[in-house]
Amino acid sequence: MEFQIPIITLSSTHGRKVLSSIRNAATDRNAQAQSNVDNILCDVKLNGDKALFKYSKQFDGATLTKNTLRLKSEYIRKRAKLADPAFAASCKEAAKRIRAFHEKQLAKPFSISTPEGKLSQLIRPLQRVGVYVPGGHTAYPSTVLMDVIPSQIAGVAEIAVATPPRGELHPAIAFAVELLGVKEVYRMGGPQAIAAFAFGTKSVKKVDKIVGPGNLYVALAKKAVYGTVDIDSIAGPSEVIVLADKTANPQWVALDMLAQAEHGSGDETAICVTEDIGFAKRLQLAVSKEIANSPVTDIFKRLRPDALCICVSENRKQSIDFINECGPEHLEIMTATYKKDLDSVKNAGAIFLGPYSPVAMGDYFVGTNHVLPTGGAARYASPLGVESFIKRMSVAEISKAGCKKAAPHVSVLARTENFVHHALSAEKRAEQI
Repeated sequence: MEFQIPIITLSSTHGRKVLSSIRNAATDRNAQAQSNVDNILCDVKLNGDKALFKYSKQFDGATLTKNTLRLKSEYIRKRAKLADPAFAASCKEAAKRIRAFHEKQLAKPFSISTPEGKLSQLIRPLQRVGVYVPGGHTAYPSTVLMDVIPSQIAGVAEIAVATPPRGELHPAIAFAVELLGVKEVYRMGGPQAIAAFAFGTKSVKKVDKIVGPGNLYVALAKKAVYGTVDIDSIAGPSEVIVLADKTANPQWVALDMLAQAEHGSGDETAICVTEDIGFAKRLQLAVSKEIANSPVTDIFKRLRPDALCICVSENRKQSIDFINECGPEHLEIMTATYKKDLDSVKNAGAIFLGPYSPVAMGDYFVGTNHVLPTGGAARYASPLGVESFIKRMSVAEISKAGCKKAAPHVSVLARTENFVHHALSAEKRAEQI
């Protein structure tokens, strides 16, 4: 049976449901999954290595001990040498570009003089970060690059990588961590790995922040430990919106939509928004053709209804209003006026302009980060970057004269809020100067 994606009028009731589907993907499964995750987190927090090893055996089939949990540097080097030479060359080139882009994000300290003295902002890196690298049906060396390089630029002193113990360490993962000089790599995955990073065990030192993607259970575990540690985000299923007009190549748009829909959870969302019904019909046919010829057709059959769809709007303003309301993880603008259209975009995680800028370029190579806000979070959140691994500290150095001058104002403001000792701490100093 031919797979045909729907064409929806954006202003219709059906069209508005598309927005909610982006924000609510996978919520039906979250409640039971969260209960299971909470039990694992509690167990590891209380029982440390014993619980960590138990769940590694239960979920990954791996028998771990304190001597085999952390991979030795010699082993990592040996596995790295097995990496495909073509991959190794491309990985090095990608790392250069990622580093060059993120080095521009470095924040700078500053100082200003005020009537009261001097105010400063200091920048300090986090001390220790845990990077989670998924290990499901494939390897994700790109995750190593995207998470480790910004943290290194920020100046993080200790970077620990965790990846599920699925047999031998994949050569591509080994090559990436070796290339970046990461020495601390653990064979652990799932919520138990997140717990070990968050709470610490005898064998795993706790971290200040956990970054990196994962499945639903990993995402829920990160959500649960937030507050004990910081996290990059609560990552949901992959999303893309493609804004296209009649000048776009339907096959290219179809492939870009399927690229985000092939992640395999079944909760991905890939939408094209266009004002041209003729283009919509050509794209509909192109998507059907690509799915029919795809070696991973079964993945697309598991998607939610309307996960792949084409939305037809009345005009460009309506198209971009919809995009801004969605706040998609990825946005491609494939229109004749893409530079002008960009000016109206307020909410998107990563934007790809013009016909030659597929999301895959950013996912792997050109230098932008692929760790992005999902589920509408791009309305208020940013991609992972160097600033994700730093802290700002404010410093106030107030002079004797400045203290005397400011004290009456502090007194008024503090007493207005009924904080007597706030007021007194300033008043008594002023009296004794």
